[in-house]
Amino acid sequence: MERSRRVTDLWNYLPAFRAVAEVEHLPTAGELQHVSPSALSRTIKLLEEDLGVPLFTRVGRRIELNAAGQALLAAVRLAMRTVDEGIRAAAEGGELEPVRLSCPGPLVPSFVLPSVPTLEEELGVRLCITPMASGRVADALHRGELDLALLDDAVYDPQLTLRPVLRLPHDVFVRPGHPLASQGRLRAADLDAVRFVAPPADEAGHTPDAWPDARRRHIGLRVSQMQIGLDAVLRSDDAIVVPRVVGEAFGLRRLRVWFALPSTELVLAHRSALPRGGPPSAAERVAEVLLRELTEG
Repeated sequence: MERSRRVTDLWNYLPAFRAVAEVEHLPTAGELQHVSPSALSRTIKLLEEDLGVPLFTRVGRRIELNAAGQALLAAVRLAMRTVDEGIRAAAEGGELEPVRLSCPGPLVPSFVLPSVPTLEEELGVRLCITPMASGRVADALHRGELDLALLDDAVYDPQLTLRPVLRLPHDVFVRPGHPLASQGRLRAADLDAVRFVAPPADEAGHTPDAWPDARRRHIGLRVSQMQIGLDAVLRSDDAIVVPRVVGEAFGLRRLRVWFALPSTELVLAHRSALPRGGPPSAAERVAEVLLRELTEG
């Protein structure tokens, strides 16, 4: 009973804590919660006083979640997710809610759309496809803005389940009619003259498009979405490194280079299963169907 009373006393603080913890910025969290930053600040202070430990590190006007805050955030997310799924099951009689999936736009026709009829027939689920930049996917999954994500670049997060699907070989592609499209194997001098469209480099300076870091190239345009890069290549003499299935689907021409490009792994990411003995969530059931369809196809 004492434990139950303790949780009850703290429960009203938790939505405010989660909002602040996820953005680490009081004004932004205030907008999300429709309260003033000062009111949020008082709530966080009361929660910390009740727990007897600080949850944030304060540096001037900046706040950062500390280790204790990270542990509490993980627990709050899990608790709220459990309650949310219980409410859905009670309200909908166990029927599945729409499942929100993020996938790079150019991969959707090959890896998502073929599974839609099966998802409708077997699960009665309505899939909502929401392309999102890979750097935002992990946070969106944690917050419940997404249920699943198909990714062609790695996301490392111990709180997510990452399930390998298949390997994607990559190649260099150009538009039909490109001056180099009809050549055989390219020479180094030919490739030196090509301008590439590529995604933004990460903090370590690596460009995540399967181009070998050790090989020099000229990048003329950086784009955050593969679809924009493909559109740019179709309208210019630029080149792009994309999965072979994507380049071929867009009718591009492969440039045969003298070195091997690495393949990348297509990964299905979702929140880890809840620690309970009940039926799997809608996202987990959709994940199983997608994995079966993709690996068998």
